[in-house]
Amino acid sequence: MKRKLWKKMIEPYLWLLPAFVLFAVFTFIPFVQTIYKSFFIVDTLGQLRRFVGLENYTYILGDQVFVKAIVNTLWYVVLTVPISKILGTVLAFLANRRRTTSFIYETAFSVPMAMASSVTAMIFQLLYVPSLGFINGFFGLDIQWLNDPKIAMISIAVIQIWLSTGYAFIFMLSAVRSVPDDVVESARMDGAGPVRMLLRIYLPLTTPTMFYLIITDLSYSMMMMSFVSVLTGGGPQNATVTIMYYIFQQISATGNYTNANPAAMIAFLMTFAATLLGFFWEKKGVHYQ
Repeated sequence: MKRKLWKKMIEPYLWLLPAFVLFAVFTFIPFVQTIYKSFFIVDTLGQLRRFVGLENYTYILGDQVFVKAIVNTLWYVVLTVPISKILGTVLAFLANRRRTTSFIYETAFSVPMAMASSVTAMIFQLLYVPSLGFINGFFGLDIQWLNDPKIAMISIAVIQIWLSTGYAFIFMLSAVRSVPDDVVESARMDGAGPVRMLLRIYLPLTTPTMFYLIITDLSYSMMMMSFVSVLTGGGPQNATVTIMYYIFQQISATGNYTNANPAAMIAFLMTFAATLLGFFWEKKGVHYQ
């Protein structure tokens, strides 16, 4: 009897053991090492040279490029996360009713989530070309989309919004269609219009899905680097440098682990704080029933 009980208790953890090992080797151990090394002067080979405590943090927080990277990252998150979720929800609401042609626009709305970031960046790079690009040519504009410091980050954010909207649409469509029919019919009988239905019925009842989308997109947006690496290299005038791209530059260009380690920890703390705020909202604003 005891043997069967022991087997029942230990067997689930044995199935999870490979995942625990992988997480330990490739996530937890490197994370702890980064915390430890962030308090040391580290040479280009990654060897510890001298303990300096919080001086590394003080130094990079005084680096104007890193401060700019923090501001740019937060601005990118503010632009991409809310707008993509709003657009995804509106599209899901419009596509809620099943029709014969539903598969056409459902596929069209979902296509962005199947696109690789690098491929998408190259497509938008062609669209953004000032002289020959489709956007300026079609609308008769003369805008330096990726070369103007004032709008370069917005131009990159548009790409992420386009990608994230398709992802949000898939999840929100499923959530919207799972809203009980009797609740919807009751609201219609009470005279609720489309806007009121969306705000008072569909949004409250789909908050668990919205919560998941916001939390995952927050962490992803805080870690964004791919579009900057492909399109602008952090320019113009550091207008698009993000925290992750700053870390990448420190390591790849000069092997400056002394700056990269504390920068990585600050990025983690910012992401953790943003996620924590999301969970505070979850307690008050997410309805599971």
